[in-house]
Amino acid sequence: MIERGRMQTARTLRKCGFTLVEMLIVVTMIGIMTGIALWRVDIARYQVNGDIQSIGTTLIASQREAIAKQHNVIVVFDTAGNRVRVIWDSNNNGQYDDGEHTRMVFLGERVQFGLGTAPALPMGNQAVNFTDTETSSGLPSVTYYRNGSASEAGGAYITSRRSIGDPKYVNDNRAMRVERATGRAEWWHYDGTTWQRGF
Repeated sequence: MIERGRMQTARTLRKCGFTLVEMLIVVTMIGIMTGIALWRVDIARYQVNGDIQSIGTTLIASQREAIAKQHNVIVVFDTAGNRVRVIWDSNNNGQYDDGEHTRMVFLGERVQFGLGTAPALPMGNQAVNFTDTETSSGLPSVTYYRNGSASEAGGAYITSRRSIGDPKYVNDNRAMRVERATGRAEWWHYDGTTWQRGF
């Protein structure tokens, strides 16, 4: 009686499994559906959104670091290198010195600094609107002071490479603006007709 029960359990377990053919059919269907859906995913727009968030959080973290460490933190915008460099200016001399901590934030391969085909915000139409420069590189920068304020008001635009000169992708334009007194960073996106706060 016990032996007969074990045989029925073994047969039941065999009937509950999947065959190799069934598994291949399911995997093939998932692959086909993914291929169809992938054409609808706008990777460039996702990279632009991700990069503007990354720049914004870098600015916010730099401000907090300046307050916590009680020394200046310089955020340098390298438009040619498509990156942002953060320098912990421990001796407050306005430039990178050997031994000072530094970190890079790179933009995605489909993203670059620039305004694209959208109209400019009141901060100006340059890719990076900060007039201060980091002494050792000569690149535009903003410095966060120990009290949390910024060296100047300004900002930066980023957009997808495809939107440069092509109004069809005007919605890819994003901006980051910094207030001088508070050092607060604000995100902006262009919705096709006007600039809206947020990303």
